Amino acid sequence: MIRIDWQFRATVLWAILTALSAGLLPADGDETAVREATPVAADVDALAAGDDPVAEVPRADVGSGPAEDAAPPAVLEDTAAAGEERTVALDAESDQPPESPPAHEQARAPAPEVAARVPAATRVRLKLDVSGELFAPAGPDAPQAREAIAVDARFDFIESADKQERKGVFLRHYADASAELMIAGERSRVMLANDARTVLVALQGTTATPYLAAAFLAREERDLLETPFDPLLLDALRPVAAVATGDSWDVSADIVAGLLAIDTIESGGIRATLTGIEDGRAAVTFAGIVDGAADGMPTHVVVEGSCVVAVLENPAASPCRLDGPVQSLTATWRERREAGHVAPGFDVEARLSCARSVAESVPPQAGADAGTSPGTRRAGDGRPGLIWHRDRSGRYDLVHDDRWRVIEDGDDGLVMRLVDHGALVGQCSITALPPADVRPPQLAEVQRDVQRSLAGQFDHVVHASEATRSDGVRIVRVEAAGTAEGRPFRWMHHVLADGAGRRVAVTCMVEQPMASRFATADRDLVDGLLVAPGEGGGGAAEGPKSPPDDRAARVPAKSRMP
Repeated sequence: MIRIDWQFRATVLWAILTALSAGLLPADGDETAVREATPVAADVDALAAGDDPVAEVPRADVGSGPAEDAAPPAVLEDTAAAGEERTVALDAESDQPPESPPAHEQARAPAPEVAARVPAATRVRLKLDVSGELFAPAGPDAPQAREAIAVDARFDFIESADKQERKGVFLRHYADASAELMIAGERSRVMLANDARTVLVALQGTTATPYLAAAFLAREERDLLETPFDPLLLDALRPVAAVATGDSWDVSADIVAGLLAIDTIESGGIRATLTGIEDGRAAVTFAGIVDGAADGMPTHVVVEGSCVVAVLENPAASPCRLDGPVQSLTATWRERREAGHVAPGFDVEARLSCARSVAESVPPQAGADAGTSPGTRRAGDGRPGLIWHRDRSGRYDLVHDDRWRVIEDGDDGLVMRLVDHGALVGQCSITALPPADVRPPQLAEVQRDVQRSLAGQFDHVVHASEATRSDGVRIVRVEAAGTAEGRPFRWMHHVLADGAGRRVAVTCMVEQPMASRFATADRDLVDGLLVAPGEGGGGAAEGPKSPPDDRAARVPAKSRMP
């Protein structure tokens, strides 16, 4: 049986929790929508109590039968006082977004401000359930490898304004952040460590990025916290202009991309409709079909849902302004995303429910079993866009740009790829070498070994240098130019050694046309690497158990960009 390589599996939570936004697409392309009940005031109370009001919502058949046998498109019914029925359906045959209502029924206004209203403290409870398949290429003449996947994620946190009043930054204190993951029958669990329960979230455009103030999140921790329909974006579903029951409006493309956790939108969008106001709560439905890209790979999304918005001033007016926060939201997605440079593709279905309420008290802390070993997390001036990686044997510790994505992580070393706005820019490998004597690596020796290792590909040395950092680590860097399979490449090879003879090799490779875009990415990577950091991310640590070996670091004999 063909199985998806485990390195692809390591990216599943990233692919699902940070970029997931839809459900399983049928094989024949049928996109019959899922029926959603119009939200009513009781839904808010149910969510606040921890119940899921969409749990019993009937679903349309999304099987792979002929299109003529499929269930009819979903209808979102207006149960407001006017008693009129309004249809906002996804057209399964045309695969186009719902038709716009007449111009006089539309509320035209600029996109609402993101996170316009943040109470002193808001409690957020969010559930995300995913099921479907992962797929990855298995070879030129082999069918795709496919494996079933299921994700069950739960979050409970208090959100408030940043105490230091940094623009676009919010504070979250997590009582629960965990996900159960099942792939091909193998179960695993990811949860937020106890020393990372207080998190800052920077709203960069329409992307909510979590980070720590005085330390760094690991990739799996940050991926866990990045979900579609982030609560900071929910209020942007509201229209800016006053609306009456039955009026519709388009959600701005930037907001849609942020809600669906994708990078770009090429066509389609989300359209929302006010279906009624009762007891100061406005019921809003939304639906749409979106084609876009995430990490440069095409993705197709069908989404439908509903939310309840508080109306604070004059809810009896018609039209009236939806001026309060979104109190609850339920959504169902379906997405097919193609496999890319750093992650498998997937066909999945997801359901999300979110409840927001005024926080009366801090939720209870998670159990003591959640967390990294005390003192092992790298401390430092945290900021968005940085990821912490610790070698499983403690041989090195790395804080790096989040554009670097892990492809392999094992005893033989770490392999990452640099993906920038969907483009594969470069690749690197990090290897902990056997310890040598205390004599530091010499520039001429490293240069000679790089040239020997690139035999048949080497052309000339572009630059060579050596330096000693403030922590006493000596760094030798050799940059070489050459060709692989007829294409021009640059190789940047670094050897880092501390005073005890412990060594780490970092080799980056980039195609010549990408060299300017790659810029100083290799130097930045090395700047964030500590050799044998030990407890607390800065002290001494025991070196590898391998016997001493004075061989110089080498790059692979046949290096080329995959």
